[in-house]
Amino acid sequence: MQTLPAKVIVSAKMPGKLDHEQKLIAEYAGSLDIPVETASEKMMERGKLALTVDTLVMGTVPFVHHALRLLGTQLPEHTPYPEVLKPWLHRKVWQEKSLRRVLDRLENGGPSLFVKPVSGWKRFTGFVPEFADDYRFNGVSKSMPVWVSEPVTFVSEWRTYVLRGKIQDIKFCDHGGDSTMRPDLNEIEKALQALLDAQIAPAGFAIDFGVTKQGRTALIEMNDGFSFGAYDGLSAKMYWDITWARWREILLLAVGR
Repeated sequence: MQTLPAKVIVSAKMPGKLDHEQKLIAEYAGSLDIPVETASEKMMERGKLALTVDTLVMGTVPFVHHALRLLGTQLPEHTPYPEVLKPWLHRKVWQEKSLRRVLDRLENGGPSLFVKPVSGWKRFTGFVPEFADDYRFNGVSKSMPVWVSEPVTFVSEWRTYVLRGKIQDIKFCDHGGDSTMRPDLNEIEKALQALLDAQIAPAGFAIDFGVTKQGRTALIEMNDGFSFGAYDGLSAKMYWDITWARWREILLLAVGR
């Protein structure tokens, strides 16, 4: 593959309406004189776009999924809680075969638990449900597998951006937390080294850590580098570098190079 893509295709919910991350990619591609196209998820799903291995595709998870399918491969397997990072969870996390199992326990007076989909297609954002028919489940099938964890109160949340094993930046996730409560960088570096030692660190990814009420630096979740959020202050170049590195890696792995 080329060092740079021949063109870029980004997802757009409406013509001319790009989300923040898509704007970063489009603007940086423009600075490199790389052509940029926008398309909807439906267009990508129906194969209406000309794709080659020299095309960088960036956008929502479904958008990327359809693009990889058209290129003859699929989304990489991913877990937000790698086994080697268990020491940094500071809470019990497990998978349930179905959402129904969790809701049944809740209806029978069981404890409140944090729930999020196992699938990379985020049918709903993780949260602690108060009752079984909570509207935030967004009508998903009760048979879908889910991650479940003991609820934890984070006083601040931070996203670490990683490129080829090196921390590039750490940004505050402004969810109403305390930006003065910073995570322990030594703990983040230890967690990153655990990923590298296990040889499971993608070429580009983002990993979230939070500071708990007890002052611990705890893993929130790991995010793959083909579709992730850019928090305030992250440069367009850094977002581009991480996204392009991971996209190239996925395609190179698919063709066995």
